[in-house]
Amino acid sequence: MAPLSYPRARQHEHTHNMKKWYLAYCKPKEEARARAHLDAQGIESYYPMVEIEKLRRGKRVPVREPMFPNYLFIFVDLEEVTPVTLKSTRGISRIIHFGSEWTPISSKLVYQLMSRDDSDEARASYANLPCSGDKVLIEEGPLAGFEAIYMEPDGEKRAILLVSLLNRETTSSFDNHTFRRLD
Repeated sequence: MAPLSYPRARQHEHTHNMKKWYLAYCKPKEEARARAHLDAQGIESYYPMVEIEKLRRGKRVPVREPMFPNYLFIFVDLEEVTPVTLKSTRGISRIIHFGSEWTPISSKLVYQLMSRDDSDEARASYANLPCSGDKVLIEEGPLAGFEAIYMEPDGEKRAILLVSLLNRETTSSFDNHTFRRLD
């Protein structure tokens, strides 16, 4: 019997962080279960919701529904978490891929969805984040007191900052709660 073959993640040269967004197809009505199990494994996920109006007993009422039913965005480094682990996560049916490669989803697309998501979860994660190019002050950790430039989000709870150290600029990932935007 031949060994199971799983699609590979596309390798991107010159990246400082191999975490990418991928799209998982969940079993029907199992998105919350999949998110809970991913969270327990330390894997970030995003399930976009949208508020629509539905008729209930002849009245229009706002209802929150999934933007993409059964689909869940996951942010993971496939060098650290195996495809077998992801596929065997409860609630997940499969990871979307094309051919023999796991295909990452554009981070820009995911962050645009998050910026339009009015859920408390998305609002709490992204409402206070600066925009690309904004100056920030690092308030915690070994670089506390240093100023940096906000580059982009790095998952739901982190961001990439450009820090100038010893006359060299370097990018690094920081927890969102360790820095604040300078006015």
